[in-house]
Amino acid sequence: MATVKQIGSFLEKSFEKWDYKRAIRLSDNESQTRDYLIEPFFNLLGYNKMDHYSHEFSLRNSQGNVRKVDMVVTLNGKSPVMLIECKKATSNLTNSHFRQLSAYFEHHKESKLGILTNGIVYEFYTVKWNDKKLLSETPFLIFDLRDFTRADLEDIASFHIQLFDVKEILRISESKYFLDDFNDALTKTLFPASDELLKIIYQNMGGKRATDAVNKRLRKLLNSVSLHDSIEKIKVLEGKQSSSGIYTTAEELKAFQIIKTILVMNPRLKIHCDRFGYKDYKGQFKIVVDDMPSKEICNLVLSNTTKSISIESTTYEIDKVSTLELSKFKKKLVDSGLKQV
Repeated sequence: MATVKQIGSFLEKSFEKWDYKRAIRLSDNESQTRDYLIEPFFNLLGYNKMDHYSHEFSLRNSQGNVRKVDMVVTLNGKSPVMLIECKKATSNLTNSHFRQLSAYFEHHKESKLGILTNGIVYEFYTVKWNDKKLLSETPFLIFDLRDFTRADLEDIASFHIQLFDVKEILRISESKYFLDDFNDALTKTLFPASDELLKIIYQNMGGKRATDAVNKRLRKLLNSVSLHDSIEKIKVLEGKQSSSGIYTTAEELKAFQIIKTILVMNPRLKIHCDRFGYKDYKGQFKIVVDDMPSKEICNLVLSNTTKSISIESTTYEIDKVSTLELSKFKKKLVDSGLKQV
């Protein structure tokens, strides 16, 4: 079975041969967009019109009702695995277009993957993590023919027929949606702070009854500076709670946060953000995936006398733990991370 990197290389060569820029110029209506852009795009992903996709598909739901879908992808002659809403290349994709795609999923509850496209931009959607019957309002992946990198090609490689796995795509997209919703919810909880949150904070301070004046004072204190200070204290507390009896130092936690940030800045690794963690051993501090030592991204030694980072069996001396110092190994860290996710 081909790997993501192999499919990415194949797509890179295929896109070099495909004169998609000319295809964009020639696509003035939906029919031309379909013929010159959308079908060739899916052909490059390994699908062919005879066996895998069709237009104006009659989608029948469990009640027997039928709705026409612009385009569907089917595998092994089974039910559609992707529902696609197609617009002409000269149209910008809008919320109105998304509602059309979403309506397909309301009609056909069994569908899980959707694509909204004008032949140039491809927005990939899956169902919500907390309601499998509704489509998420934001795409978990966007591919733009006018502006893409090798990393983008490797992102869409998971939709190539050789790698296509609905369960895996749903797992990755759900992880991203869950993380995005968590970050949004946490931000809304902290700012602006509710009276309930302020009450808890005041009680933990030893106060008894928070007045309006007290709440006003607390709100002024609850800002990015105070939250940053709290985060630093939490990092130390997390280290002290290690069940192994090994104390995770603030320096090690700082290294983890810097390296994790370097990793998630890569679009292909961002969706795996919640899978990155660390294993602390006596004299060694490993950054790993899925809490598994066998999925090691790097190994750090941070003692008073020695500071080093090992990536894929090669060890490099470092002067100190800092963003500038660890960023020198950005490419090596990303490459190692991609191999482990």
